[in-house]
Amino acid sequence: MKKWSKKKKITILLLFLVLLALFAGLCWKKRRGIYNTYMKLTNQEIPYSVKEKRKKKYGYYGQKLKVTMDVDNTISIQENDDSANDIQTEIPQAKTLVATSYEIDQQLQAEQENGYTWDDPMVILNPYQISPLTAVVLFDTEEEYGVRFTVKGKTAAADISGEIDAASSHRVPIIGLYPGEDNTVVLELLDDSGRVKDSQEITITTEALPESLTDVIEPVETSGESAYDLTMVYGQSTHLPFAYDCMGDIRWYMNKETGNYGLYMLSNCRMIWQDTAGYVPNLEKPQSTNLYELDYLGRAYNMYYLSGGSHHEVIEKEPGGNLLVLTSSMQSHCEDKVEEIDRQTGAVVNELKLQDIIKCKYENLVDWAHINTVSYQPETDTILLSVRNLESVIKVNWTTKEIQWILCDPRFWEGTDYEKYVLKADGDFIYQFQQHTAYQIDTDLDGDDQTIEITMFDNHFLWRRKKDIDYYDKTEESYLLVYSVNEAEGTVKQIKKIPTVWSKITSAAIYDADSNHFFGMCGHVANAENGWKGMTYEFDYDTEKVLNQYCLKKTFYRAEEMRIDYNDLASPMELDENYIKGELWQPVKTWKWLWNKKPEQVLPADTLTYNITGKVLYIGTYDHQISQVIFKGAKNTYVYDTTEVRLHMETFLDFYENIPVPLQGMNADNYEIYVMYQDGFYDTQQTFAIN
Repeated sequence: MKKWSKKKKITILLLFLVLLALFAGLCWKKRRGIYNTYMKLTNQEIPYSVKEKRKKKYGYYGQKLKVTMDVDNTISIQENDDSANDIQTEIPQAKTLVATSYEIDQQLQAEQENGYTWDDPMVILNPYQISPLTAVVLFDTEEEYGVRFTVKGKTAAADISGEIDAASSHRVPIIGLYPGEDNTVVLELLDDSGRVKDSQEITITTEALPESLTDVIEPVETSGESAYDLTMVYGQSTHLPFAYDCMGDIRWYMNKETGNYGLYMLSNCRMIWQDTAGYVPNLEKPQSTNLYELDYLGRAYNMYYLSGGSHHEVIEKEPGGNLLVLTSSMQSHCEDKVEEIDRQTGAVVNELKLQDIIKCKYENLVDWAHINTVSYQPETDTILLSVRNLESVIKVNWTTKEIQWILCDPRFWEGTDYEKYVLKADGDFIYQFQQHTAYQIDTDLDGDDQTIEITMFDNHFLWRRKKDIDYYDKTEESYLLVYSVNEAEGTVKQIKKIPTVWSKITSAAIYDADSNHFFGMCGHVANAENGWKGMTYEFDYDTEKVLNQYCLKKTFYRAEEMRIDYNDLASPMELDENYIKGELWQPVKTWKWLWNKKPEQVLPADTLTYNITGKVLYIGTYDHQISQVIFKGAKNTYVYDTTEVRLHMETFLDFYENIPVPLQGMNADNYEIYVMYQDGFYDTQQTFAIN
């Protein structure tokens, strides 16, 4: 037998290896079909990670993915507006609202030193340019006095008053002016005992409301007074937040738009404002990355970056403490993650991805959880989550991530590993469907000190997923609920159920302990007469009598009391050195030879917009049009890549967003900016240098 030569053996071996590689590649390409067939034959659920790859995605143009950016790999931001000076570029700078607020505040301080008197005060309307129904009054007095102001209302109950502490140089904040009117404001000087030493009236004239807020609210029923002096409405299609009084008249608004969810109240009577300046692509709607700490005059004190964007809830863990923020894991899912943000640095110090503690078939949906509230109970180190798309309120230990209990119709979790956590009903009642605003409150409403009370807005509606729950009763009304939970015994009672107009999504239930009133804020009314889109109620908790009811012609996210600290508003601003803080997705450093070839195409100049805030580059584009931003330097190359964030809802392709791309972690170099835009590789002809 003729022996093969060594050279021929090597050739055959190489050919075999090539064929083996081709076969392996074919198997890899076909793996989903083989795997799916196996899963079906064994009566198993096909994992979402497999199903997701087969679904149609929008805004994905078949780009070649050369670099994968890990969305869990973030960079810390600790800077201010002056940090932009470290970047040499022709790209324009955009100031934060913090910087512009502080500039105006310094001008007010200088103006106050001009020595205005009690007899001839200086009145400045809308001092910070974004809160038109506010003003400040400047004057000095020879002695120290406290000051009280009162904006005279159309009724005595509609008067809006506030006081500031004693001083000889006064900056008096005025909140609650009527739009388009000559407002009468009474100023009073108060001595140490609170007695009025002198008073005067001044007139402040305001402009009319913008068209979007004209006739936006109408009283249905009013008692002439309310537990709330002013009630704020915001979010959804109410892009300009406003506040109304007990007669349904608007007395405050912002002329600056918020993001989709609006704002969130803080214990210092400021708010976290979801801004529209920065968004990150998501699997569904893009989410705002920029959060301001803002007051009612329009002054911004801090700006926080949130890498995965924010949705539904930002709340203090404890008064003055860290922030609990709802965001998205981006791991084939959205609106499924909680992060704890350090209040001083913006760093993420703890987090929970809901799929890490719950495994169920509903993970096969992109928005499988849809968390819409979170709150913290310090005495038990637990968080309370309202998980809308699981019909459940879930209590979880924030340190160990162990489930404590689930408040839900037992039929939902029947036959699963989570059935053991479901609270047992004490008495007969109908459970909630896709609820909002579930919070534990401090007030003992059932007279049993062994229980805790949970307030809830029960939308009583199944959004998208009606066929999955055959026991949905379709009552076409929503409810304000209070549950009494005995945690030791694992039982739950429904101790209050007040019906409201049917509000399919958003909305809030608020119990006010001081007045014993229960508020129903119905943000998305389904079948209202005359085209009204929202409704707010104020009930007496005990009698369930409607005290006040108002219709709104816009949908909204939430409504709540406007709580005001007038001494804070009267004080000059103080800033942290690094008032821009937080985390953003970090561009990946890569081999420069991967991008050696300069793009042959130049992107038309008006296709994208560009600006820089601090050391963050903002690129404006329609959602999911850009998949990669390439920073090509002489010695370094970085890529910001969102190719794996696949859009599942075509409607958001019409959403224009400014994507924040941090430059902080890049080495010194001269960079050109390229982009993968739709299905092409383009030179933007934008450049910058880092020294």
